[in-house]
Amino acid sequence: MNQTRYVFGGSADETARLQQLGELLAPSTRRVLSDAGVAEGLRVLDVGCGPGSVTFLAAELVGPAGSVTGIDRNPAMLAAARAHALATGQHAASFVEADLAGLDGEAWLKPAFDAIIGRLILLHVPDPVALLRALARHLRPGGVMVFSEPDLIRMGASFPAMPALEQLCDWSRQAHRSLGIDCQFGLRLQQLFRDAGLPAPKLKCEAFIGGGPDWGWYEQMIAAARNALPVVVSAGITTAGQADIDALAEQVRAVAASQHTVTRAIDLISAWSVRDR
Repeated sequence: MNQTRYVFGGSADETARLQQLGELLAPSTRRVLSDAGVAEGLRVLDVGCGPGSVTFLAAELVGPAGSVTGIDRNPAMLAAARAHALATGQHAASFVEADLAGLDGEAWLKPAFDAIIGRLILLHVPDPVALLRALARHLRPGGVMVFSEPDLIRMGASFPAMPALEQLCDWSRQAHRSLGIDCQFGLRLQQLFRDAGLPAPKLKCEAFIGGGPDWGWYEQMIAAARNALPVVVSAGITTAGQADIDALAEQVRAVAASQHTVTRAIDLISAWSVRDR
């Protein structure tokens, strides 16, 4: 029921992209988790953890008295997460290979968690309401559910305009649409929480905007388009021969280095709700 529809594949390049994305989103995500009440001593579940960027942020907040379990179905992502935990001595974080479609039978889900968190995962799930309902069964009364999801519509908007970047970002959006994924999924969070039987959530939106050759979002948007290209090609939106991502990337880098261009990346919409006691 909750098999994911992931746009970007599971290659080593995608692991690296997600690690860089984690760095770009870290300050925003830390603020959201803190505002939602993720704090010292809590037991936390990170859903769809990938290489562990959110898991490690939560582990910093819960400290050695708490614990964070990151779950993902991709063993390569989990290997990267475990390697990082070992290299940094982060003992509060652990990782489990698990499919979101069969969580209820897992023994490690008991006792209930104090917080269940996730970032950029619900949009890839065909039935996010069913997943939220299933997760809520493993959230203690008074515990908090926290998810952050994107709005991709304005991604790549620039002044002065950067046509090469607009093309790359449009391919990323079209890859999502070809799989039936809403590019403004973050705006759905309030309704999804309520449909899942959770109290109406608190909401927050953060936009990422900047420019210049050292602004990491340019490389992030280029990498996203590159990793999404197989989906775009298979959907017939373009062909591998027509999609010269290397040439477009060089155009983006040249404009970023030579102009005072300001660009907008994703909007990140976060929602958190405390389960009724």
